[in-house]
Amino acid sequence: MEMLNEQQLLEQAAGRGAVLKGGRIVLYAGANLPSLEAQQAYSPGLSAYPAMGPSFAKEQPDTDGVSGLELAVSQRICGLFGAQWAEPRLPSCTIANLAVFHAFSQPGDLLLAPAAAHGGHLSQRRGGTPSLAGLRVEELPFDTRHCCLDAPRAAELVRERRPALVMLGRSVIIKPDDIEPVVAAAREVGAKSIFDASHVSGLIAGGTFPNPLALGVDVLTSSTYKTLPGRPHSLIAGRHPADGKRLAQLIDGALLANYDAGRLPSLLLTLREVQANGKAYAERVCANAQALAQALRQCGVTVIAPMAGEAFTHQILIPMAAEVPAAMAMAAMERHGILLGTCADPTTPGGYALRVGTQFITTQGQAQDLGSIAQRLAGALRPSAAGRMALA
Repeated sequence: MEMLNEQQLLEQAAGRGAVLKGGRIVLYAGANLPSLEAQQAYSPGLSAYPAMGPSFAKEQPDTDGVSGLELAVSQRICGLFGAQWAEPRLPSCTIANLAVFHAFSQPGDLLLAPAAAHGGHLSQRRGGTPSLAGLRVEELPFDTRHCCLDAPRAAELVRERRPALVMLGRSVIIKPDDIEPVVAAAREVGAKSIFDASHVSGLIAGGTFPNPLALGVDVLTSSTYKTLPGRPHSLIAGRHPADGKRLAQLIDGALLANYDAGRLPSLLLTLREVQANGKAYAERVCANAQALAQALRQCGVTVIAPMAGEAFTHQILIPMAAEVPAAMAMAAMERHGILLGTCADPTTPGGYALRVGTQFITTQGQAQDLGSIAQRLAGALRPSAAGRMALA
């Protein structure tokens, strides 16, 4: 790989947005671009000056504007997700999850969470971020046939193991899980239930994915740049005001000093846009995923996707043959002008899949001809053994 010089790197960075919108088909399930208005709302002036501490009780003078933005963003989050409190200051959902672990558990406590093989993110799973909080982690049962949480077995495990925390939601999620039995079991044993909505928060806000808080989950965490089309940041929201106070005390006392407050105006605009147009947007994202899955099947591509009549998310999976290294598959797709990622195949132990997302092409208005996108994908693939795909 040829290394660019500094000037070339700066020029490449300046033109990256235009390349993504015009020169690539971005099917990466964990990416999005905010609107032009939200991009332009970023405030270097707010970033240049510290604003440490709770809203309207900052350590620095002349920070009431930041405090007002914190409050406005929190109110928008509460309105979108039906929450009683919200925390908008942490830079990523990984840090948000870490904060929640520290606020609501002690080292040595048990966390039940998704396995890596089933789409569990590093900030949720065994060996990842929970270890930084000293948590013991056991894996939630998964229904590989239906590609979803095994809710009856998971509820039984919660009652049996009596954890301190139960983490729901995954980074690979092609349809909603039935979480209510698990949430009810967590409540019975006094466990705090958490839902990481990073991939589906825009769909929750738009009403195409069930709202975990409405189903009884205690705390919702999310990034802000996947189906929620904003800048990289995080949000935390919850049902019980006492939980919000406890989390804020942890954040202000031990986890966060200064942060990039210049992001707040952009996030506020993104949330306003979602509140105004989120339903139509979420419906288009899910409809595009369904149409793309159907078009790929018509092109002879094996797809892991919901069955007829089931709800879609933004994600569909293409199971790949084991002899094709995942990095090779991504590189081959990039040569075809398609950007996507890979993930563990949650239906096949040890297998992997291409993970396709429709949120970026929906946001950018590139989803008018999903048939052509399917044909382009299919042209880079060929059927392999056991219904899996290989490179053409």
